[in-house]
Amino acid sequence: MSMLGLHSLLRGLPSVTLSAITLTISACSSGGSSSVEGPLQSQYIDAQQPQLLITGGQGDVMVTLLDDDLLHIAYHSELSAGQPYFSPMLAQTQFDGPASHQYDPSSQTLSTALLSVTLEKGCLLTTDLSQPEPITLTRLCLAESDDDELELTLSQENFSHIYGLGQKLDTSDDGANWLGEERLPATSTGNAMTYSDIAASGDTQIPVAYVLGEGMDNYGLFFDTHYPLSFDFESPQWQVSSEEPSLGVFLFIGADLKQLRSRYLDLTGRAPVPPLKAFGLWVSEYGYDNWQELDSKLASLKQAQFPIDGFVMDLQWFGGIETSSEDTQMGSLTWDREAFPEPEKKMAALAEQNIALIHIEESYVGAGLPEYQQLAEKRQLAMDCEAPCTTPSKLSSNPWWGIGGMIDWTSSSARVDWHNEKRVALIDDGFLGHWTDLGEPELYDYSSIYSGLEWYGEPRTDHPSVHNLLNFYWSQGIAEQTAATHPDRRPWILSRSGAAGSQRFGVAMWSGDVASRFLAVEAQMPAQTNMSLSGFDYYGSDIGGFHRGGTSGRNLDTLYTRWLATSVLMEIPLRPHTENLCNCKETAPDRVGDQVSNLANLRTRYRLTPYLYSLAHHATLTGEAMFPPLVYHFQQDANARDVDQTKMIGESLLFTAITDNEDQVNSYLPAGSWVNYYDLAEVTQSSGAVFQHSVTGPLSEGETVVRAPLFMRAGAIVPTLGEDVADLGRVAAADIQWFENLQLNVVADSQSHQFSLYEDDGLTQSYLNDGLAETVIELAPQADGYLVTLSPNQVAKSSAAQRQLSVTFVTPEDTISQVEVNGEKLPQVTPQSGDIGWYLLKGGLVAVLGEVSVGAEQAIRFVR
Repeated sequence: MSMLGLHSLLRGLPSVTLSAITLTISACSSGGSSSVEGPLQSQYIDAQQPQLLITGGQGDVMVTLLDDDLLHIAYHSELSAGQPYFSPMLAQTQFDGPASHQYDPSSQTLSTALLSVTLEKGCLLTTDLSQPEPITLTRLCLAESDDDELELTLSQENFSHIYGLGQKLDTSDDGANWLGEERLPATSTGNAMTYSDIAASGDTQIPVAYVLGEGMDNYGLFFDTHYPLSFDFESPQWQVSSEEPSLGVFLFIGADLKQLRSRYLDLTGRAPVPPLKAFGLWVSEYGYDNWQELDSKLASLKQAQFPIDGFVMDLQWFGGIETSSEDTQMGSLTWDREAFPEPEKKMAALAEQNIALIHIEESYVGAGLPEYQQLAEKRQLAMDCEAPCTTPSKLSSNPWWGIGGMIDWTSSSARVDWHNEKRVALIDDGFLGHWTDLGEPELYDYSSIYSGLEWYGEPRTDHPSVHNLLNFYWSQGIAEQTAATHPDRRPWILSRSGAAGSQRFGVAMWSGDVASRFLAVEAQMPAQTNMSLSGFDYYGSDIGGFHRGGTSGRNLDTLYTRWLATSVLMEIPLRPHTENLCNCKETAPDRVGDQVSNLANLRTRYRLTPYLYSLAHHATLTGEAMFPPLVYHFQQDANARDVDQTKMIGESLLFTAITDNEDQVNSYLPAGSWVNYYDLAEVTQSSGAVFQHSVTGPLSEGETVVRAPLFMRAGAIVPTLGEDVADLGRVAAADIQWFENLQLNVVADSQSHQFSLYEDDGLTQSYLNDGLAETVIELAPQADGYLVTLSPNQVAKSSAAQRQLSVTFVTPEDTISQVEVNGEKLPQVTPQSGDIGWYLLKGGLVAVLGEVSVGAEQAIRFVR
């Protein structure tokens, strides 16, 4: 077979040289080897991205070294030299190749300095060479299967944990680790809503897996396919099956789980920073019938002094739906001006109160709307026939929203036209974000024909071939077309489904229409672990439960309060939501649950905004997880690996979710010193153990509130807003929204630590260019105490803005006798004086610096 003579399904590489080495090997059928019988030929291709082509089995296999720590394995009927095929989910499609490589023809080993792959008995033996002793990762074999299917086996070797693979809510006690389990697609076509006693929840497969062994042994796998996969990890020979025989597999290594996740995000894209208002409270229900209902919610929240940043508008904003009828407003995406008169004027008035709105949109269009026929004529709906026919697939099997068609988001013209005709006006009106619901898709015609996509050089227009990418293309259309029409605007999308790479379009996901049950909150925790590791930092729930199912009164109050207390520490956006068509249910935190606790927890969330917003920038810049499981930062701690209810917030904070109505929760604290965020005098020295913590604590004298246990670790640097926070606390100057009352919470440690506070205008894309202010905050131990420094970058230094600054310094083991600021002694004052100076408190001290320039360097010494 002449390799260069083949029709190339792959993009070529420069300077490709075919090695003269062609080896014939036998494909054995013994355990741990390929079950494909007959001779195989291997061809080494010396290029910038060196390759090893294996032919003679059911199809071709191409191994490509893309980087020193990254290889790609392609399975297809016929492959040729050149850059591998990559799916639309990939953000990175250009690779430099390894710094150096070698091929050993005698052992048929292709290697870099860090990674090797050996063709052995028809299988691919992968080895991590970066360790002092090489580590066998897995033996990957192609099993015998039908021509239109693909089955791989991977040896377990000495690995014990598998994380990732997307979102699935489950009531089992198995946790986030997939080892010993099956991860199956929701349906034969892939992503879908699944139904149980705890939720109508999205089962969304994100095919990235992180495989962990003892200590820091680990590697990652990303299966570059949008076709549904079946994973079986129940035996030492893992199986990965696909009904589509063409597949690309990335295998990558790194020093730890943190590096692996970052590498995966290099491949599929990092999330942009959401608007600053996304970090506040968003009150949602199905749904607000008119402005008066929304105004009533807002008025009572304001009267009770609850901070709030926005409301989420459900189907009623465009006139609602008509069940079992073509005369439904589904898809109109224009204001119902009877229920919501003068929306432009109203949204401007809300903006004056710092209130924004998000609107819902679906892929469905009622057949009675003029838009339906317009879309059909342009073949921008899922169609019932091949071109030039203009008959859409009419969906009527579950007509809860009406009868109509579904927009074909694989059509680039549909993405452009729908945005220009519908969203541009809505963005101009002031909507801050887009709520894309029902996007699995929930309802479809299996026989529909689409504009489609190219898959390994072949057009695919059938529904099974596009099902898992419809929501991806929908989000892509919103992000790309918004960039075209409103280039300064940040993409922000709340979605019920997605694919690998959806995060780069500004997608936040939520777990679906969950029930008002503690079991739903409990199931959210391992799902959040795997979504975090699948690249989605922004993942939440319908706080309080969408389906109340008879839960009311005291039971609902208890559930809602504890759910909110957990969600304030891990969900962006923070969104209570429920079905309220009867106008007899409440979701706003001043109307359901314990009001005092709800307000206290919301104020904690708002106070944490500078820290959370900075974490969002860290995530965009580096791929670092915002709300990771303990294993992410404590990989060597074997006990931390199966903990789902205790999580990290960045590197500095740890909290435990409240998932039942008991008085206490069990918190696993990894080895180290942990300070109670709410009581600095309470310090736990842990060697890696479970501790019981109360879910209630004192708010003020005689007042107790429910809250999730929250801890700062030794060396923590946590910038927060000041005590009396009522909103996000910003002041505008030099195009930056500065945090005007900034309090640094710093925990002493024997090691140096650093954290970057990021500030920008909170709204536009300027942070990607020259609009990002960074202040590096550093803690350094000294012989006679500690030094905390603030070093602003040039953007901050150029500003004349002023803000109040204080430092709460936690010293569990030291007594501070003197504080100096920029070489000047700070006087000791009484706590309630309000004067510039410092004062002691249990567990540490507070240094009040008063009004300072955001651009001025600060050096604060805490002397023993």
